[in-house]
Amino acid sequence: MPAKNGIGYFTFALNTDVDYEKCAVLWALSLRATQKHPIKIAIVVNDKTTCRKDLHDNFDYVISKPKKKVTNAMHYEADLLNLTPFKETIKMESDMLVPCDLSIWMHTFRLADLTITGHVIDHKHNKAKDDRYRQFIKANRLPNVYNGLYYVRYTEQNVKFYRELNRVFCNWQNEIRKYRLWERHKPSTDYAMSMALVNLGLEHCVVNTPLPTFIHNKTHCVGDWKDYAITNANTIIVNGTKLQYPWHYHDKNLATENLISKYKQYV
Repeated sequence: MPAKNGIGYFTFALNTDVDYEKCAVLWALSLRATQKHPIKIAIVVNDKTTCRKDLHDNFDYVISKPKKKVTNAMHYEADLLNLTPFKETIKMESDMLVPCDLSIWMHTFRLADLTITGHVIDHKHNKAKDDRYRQFIKANRLPNVYNGLYYVRYTEQNVKFYRELNRVFCNWQNEIRKYRLWERHKPSTDYAMSMALVNLGLEHCVVNTPLPTFIHNKTHCVGDWKDYAITNANTIIVNGTKLQYPWHYHDKNLATENLISKYKQYV
């Protein structure tokens, strides 16, 4: 096994017509502003030599995506264990804000070598109704993977898992056809991870305990939302409720240069 050290946070920001790099800068700043202990953060981009310059200021590791044939950009998730510099990795989506200290979650994360979020919550911190987005998962009784936040330790078993995840992506049409409603779905990280876990008998890695979880800002999970205020890094108020969990805001337009400048003052 290659040398991996310590624990750190990890995300992908593979720009398309969407500026994920801008979201990632905001995410990193929100992490640094709210964690009680020093942290390390890594990011994978299309090309570290041409990416947004302030990524190098706010991330400890800026990594270029591997050169390989992929089904789509989500396929790179299968390379996470090879790409991460950490022995223990907390993977998060780049379009998130973190208003809370996650170090107190470590005990829950470390109960297993792979701990994947199995449910999401709304702005009031109630379990979100995700049926509209999870028909394929529920129809096939698959583990309800949310790859937006999970913990993984570098182990031989997890090397096998990511190898299987890569195989599922590479053979998507054959794999998806094993299940009901297959014709509706293009390759996606959540579904590919779910199928790979089933193939290896690792369904128990998807947990429905109170932690980990995050606020999933899709309309049918949280309802209508319009009003939000950020008064400091620890205080994000949406529809009158102060958020206590990571916020997957989803609408990339929220990540503005003005908000990035604001968060730079919090760090």
